[in-house]
Amino acid sequence: MDKPKAKHRPWNSIKPSGPPIANRSRDPFYHTARWTRESRAFRQQNPLCAHCRINGFIVPSEVTDHKVPKNVCKDPWDKNNWEAICKKCHAKKGPTDKKHFKT
Repeated sequence: MDKPKAKHRPWNSIKPSGPPIANRSRDPFYHTARWTRESRAFRQQNPLCAHCRINGFIVPSEVTDHKVPKNVCKDPWDKNNWEAICKKCHAKKGPTDKKHFKT
């Protein structure tokens, strides 16, 4: 008996760019106890996504992000350079940062 042909699944046709997530290099800075503690406290003080709030949406913040990338700014602990944003906005912001700051 022959196997049935696989159905076309449009959600599988998009190939991810870059290496698989498991193979990407990780910045040890973001895995320190200090960053975990301080970024969590920052998100508690700023519970809404800064980008969504500007556009009139109420979305909880999930990520503490550097406005100017950590590799470019002088002090990664400067909270004036931090913003609390949702994961969707963080995913949009990453490629833009790489394009503008060439990190």
